[in-house]
Amino acid sequence: MGKIRIPIFSEFQIQELENSYRHGKSHALRQRYHIVLLKQQGHSSKHITSLKDYPKHQSTINNWVTRYEKLGINGLKNKQGQGRKSILNPVIHRQKVEEIVKSEPQRLDYAKSLIEKELDVKMNKKTLTRFLKTLSVLTEE
Repeated sequence: MGKIRIPIFSEFQIQELENSYRHGKSHALRQRYHIVLLKQQGHSSKHITSLKDYPKHQSTINNWVTRYEKLGINGLKNKQGQGRKSILNPVIHRQKVEEIVKSEPQRLDYAKSLIEKELDVKMNKKTLTRFLKTLSVLTEE
């Protein structure tokens, strides 16, 4: 069995991790903060991977610890550009979507089909609803 890697952090770093773990926005980030804290407390990567709903590869655990050591708390956040890209962009598609929805305000399904044809995209009705909510928030500001 290999030697357990125990990172050494300052009191400020530990407080920052604990605070972020307790009050973080996303579940995935809180989980990453917790994993780094567990490593700092002396738990092995093998033990952490055995916990329910935690990553199943020890290399993932060690990569997060390394990222935290190099980049701090921001190293545990998702990098820009990760995740699914938006179907509709408020800057590009705003005017066309607003025109179509205003022409068919009572028939959102029909408006959706017109938008799909006009912009050559496929989307769910919920996608259009969320996009319209985003537009309403942008216009309120």
